[in-house]
Amino acid sequence: MRPTSKVSRTAVFAVVFFGALLHAQVPAGPNRPSEVPDNYVITPNGYFHPSCVRELKKGETLLADRHAIQHVDGSIEIVPACQYPHYTAHGEIITGAEPPTVSGWVEYASTTTSASFGELAANWVVPPAPASNDSQIVYFFPGMEDTNDIISILQPVLQYGANGSFGGNYWVIASWNCCVSGTTYHSSPINVNPGDLLLGTIRSTCSPGVLSCATWNITTEDETLGKSTTLNNSSADGQTFNWAFAGALEVYYVVQCSDYPPNGAINYYGLALYDYNFNQISSPGWSITNLSSGFTPQCNYGGQVDTSTQVTLDYGTFAQPPSAVAGPAAFSDATGAHAFYLGTNQHVYQLYFSSSTHTWTNSDLTAMTGNTLAASGSALAGFSDSFGEHAFYLGTNQHVYQLYFSFSTDTWANYDLTAMTGNTLAASGSALAGFSDSFGEHAFYLGTNQHVYQLYFSSSTDTWANQDLTAVTGDTLAASGSKLAGFSDSSGEHAFYLGTNQQVFQLYWTSTTGWQNQDLSALSE
Repeated sequence: MRPTSKVSRTAVFAVVFFGALLHAQVPAGPNRPSEVPDNYVITPNGYFHPSCVRELKKGETLLADRHAIQHVDGSIEIVPACQYPHYTAHGEIITGAEPPTVSGWVEYASTTTSASFGELAANWVVPPAPASNDSQIVYFFPGMEDTNDIISILQPVLQYGANGSFGGNYWVIASWNCCVSGTTYHSSPINVNPGDLLLGTIRSTCSPGVLSCATWNITTEDETLGKSTTLNNSSADGQTFNWAFAGALEVYYVVQCSDYPPNGAINYYGLALYDYNFNQISSPGWSITNLSSGFTPQCNYGGQVDTSTQVTLDYGTFAQPPSAVAGPAAFSDATGAHAFYLGTNQHVYQLYFSSSTHTWTNSDLTAMTGNTLAASGSALAGFSDSFGEHAFYLGTNQHVYQLYFSFSTDTWANYDLTAMTGNTLAASGSALAGFSDSFGEHAFYLGTNQHVYQLYFSSSTDTWANQDLTAVTGDTLAASGSKLAGFSDSSGEHAFYLGTNQQVFQLYWTSTTGWQNQDLSALSE
């Protein structure tokens, strides 16, 4: 990624080659520009001759002058300057010393500083595989550059597609540093799976206070698999990294919108940006740049800055959120108004009105938290308390899930409350209800035995538990398909359901009596 300006960007990825794979490399493909030789490799930096793309294996180090590799056995390999031109995504020739002027970048979120950054961390989720196969390559990554001296870029990268050296119709991660003297370097690639949680980090190796650190560590980690791939002590080439990318989208060979992942957006969340003293920057000032004007096809490109720690980039056929098929659930708190609904793709979406910006945004909470789908037609419930914001839904496995936004971490996460509390399944199509009070958080559902269950988070023990309220109050069954409602007040906690006799029952808790069951229809006759 070596843009000549903040609007005209150049690709920055290169492909891997290692000795064993050199003879297995495939041509750039039939869709390459006619100017590109047929033995070239497609990379996020454009097209490179195979001899100008190098993999750093585990334990190897790119020495500070960027012209040598120190191998694990201590031997030093001098890397000559690339003797071949490389080409932009559109086939324009670039010599090893000249920066490209065009790239395959589509959109990105970034910010700059007058000093320098010391570290960037970003989470994102591996999306589903694209529905179509046109030999496309899709790259997602955060990164760092120097706005005043754009020589190279540091990037933890997620890739889909075969780039001529590694990859295929699956997702793979690697860490990159590209590309002084026409050569690009990357760590050993690791195959990953849709739904895996990724963490990309770029960190100075220097002590706090060093404005222009000479070496950096770049790590791409799959937290789900417990695997990572790192470029250690990678050279900064004299640059001062003052341009940070929360996330970017770069593509090649996209000929139809279904060449993108079908979820329609990538969310970079848990963003943490630090200055060169390693103090976290609370308000980085992320902004979206959309380079897609004039692109064909047009695939709903765009993006938004959701919070200081989250940005979203849109693409593909589902960039406009699917229509609602269930819900909504809603509440308000000090941050704004929140409405939740179930999309046609079985994702839970949040429509959020920010009290600070006075704007509405739509967030795919399912995509942001690991792609655990809701059951078709799932009920929804939600509330806010001093800890954060909570939305509940039923999964396809009849588990109750909580989507939880923590005020302390400023991120959404997904918790399988059923698995955490003993695996008592909800009835298919169960209603949901919930509230919070000084004692904790409460979510109610119907079990397969027509009992009303409470999932209860205790503020004192900081743990979730499951209580069979029907069993502890006399076994008065709920009608199949009964609705649920609940609230807390100064007198106690209340949950309501419809019995098999079509009477309305209240499950009522006080600190002195515990849970009781009252037939309100009978009491009011």
